[in-house]
Amino acid sequence: MRNCLPLLPGLLIVLLLAPSCVVSPATGERQLVLISSDQEIAMGREASPELEQQLGGLVQDEYVQSYVASVGRRVAEQSERRMPYEFAVVASPVPNALALPGGKIYITAGLLRAMESECELAAVLGHEVGHVADRHNVQGLQRQMGVQLVAELAAAAVGADGGTAARVGTQIVGGMFNLKYSREDEYQADELGVRYMARAGYNPYGMVALLETLQEASGGGEAPGWTEILQTHPLTSNRIEEARRNVRRQHPNASPAGCTVADDAFSRMQQRLGPQPAQEGRAP
Repeated sequence: MRNCLPLLPGLLIVLLLAPSCVVSPATGERQLVLISSDQEIAMGREASPELEQQLGGLVQDEYVQSYVASVGRRVAEQSERRMPYEFAVVASPVPNALALPGGKIYITAGLLRAMESECELAAVLGHEVGHVADRHNVQGLQRQMGVQLVAELAAAAVGADGGTAARVGTQIVGGMFNLKYSREDEYQADELGVRYMARAGYNPYGMVALLETLQEASGGGEAPGWTEILQTHPLTSNRIEEARRNVRRQHPNASPAGCTVADDAFSRMQQRLGPQPAQEGRAP
């Protein structure tokens, strides 16, 4: 079990910040988080316009947005952490998915085109919900940008005016694009994603199918356009096997059959997105 106290050098600092050691509702582990949930939500709200702009803007198709959001909500309702989860599709052809602090979750058109079924979509959205539920993105930003800076940005995000909001949003988005989740975070988000998608009625083997689909589509990391998602979400054969062991352990009666079969709603969504552009852009 992780403990937040060893992260803080010095008895005085520990005593001052110990009240900020919180218990994750998803895992029961103690965490060092120096911002409130309200501040976390404000950070995501201020960062979302900048993130959407850098990822090509929202896809202007009501069916695509509604379909993905409905799958996301179905999965997010199973999370132990009650946050205002929102789901949106951005136009970038570069395969990726991102969860901002506070529960705003984005998936790119490029990643949707690479998937094979709604079950896989539920898996990736469940994985991103897991990052929010266990505060991986907030803790990652604290490690990367420094605890003090993240706390200052969070405080500034609450009630920020136009200029302050833009500055805060730019800094948070910059941190998110450079954020690299640890192997432990990725395994934990996979495990939580399996939990949430199974509770929502999806086949938990969808997580294994998703990871195998991404490994094949990315050519083991060699295919153009896959650099960013593999930097932020490391994908290895060990991770796939760990996901498979997790499913077998939690759901021994589940079967992988049917996980890669696209239903009519999923196929229609992909058709409305259209084919992947011939020349993939680089990640912003």
